[in-house]
Amino acid sequence: MKMMKRREAMVRAAANMKSARGMTLVEIMIVITIMASIMGVVGVFVFGAIDRANERTATIEIQQLNQLVNSFYLTTSPNRLPNELEEMTQGAAPLTKDIPSDPWGSPYVYVKNGNRDFEIFSVGPDGSEGTEDDVRPE
Repeated sequence: MKMMKRREAMVRAAANMKSARGMTLVEIMIVITIMASIMGVVGVFVFGAIDRANERTATIEIQQLNQLVNSFYLTTSPNRLPNELEEMTQGAAPLTKDIPSDPWGSPYVYVKNGNRDFEIFSVGPDGSEGTEDDVRPE
């Protein structure tokens, strides 16, 4: 009797192992689809945050460059604006060691509009001047 019970237990264990084979292809595809959907939603938020951070970084750097140009104007005799931003890194007492590139790797655009008027801006992620993604000071 004990032998039969033991054998029945072994048969049931083998049947249970046979039925627990793993996941089917359809189940795996459903899981992958759900994971891809979640990653798509998360990716939109992450990349949006990166874009906003790059724009904020460019705005801060433009403000700093504006202050450097104003300092250059006040420290030169006679007072004048630099012809280009790199001019502030030269001379006996340079105002800065280097001029940073914008967060997208392009140089900042510096435009002199007269003896005391100037503008500094970034061409933005597309690298083209005059498009709607240009970053200009507020």
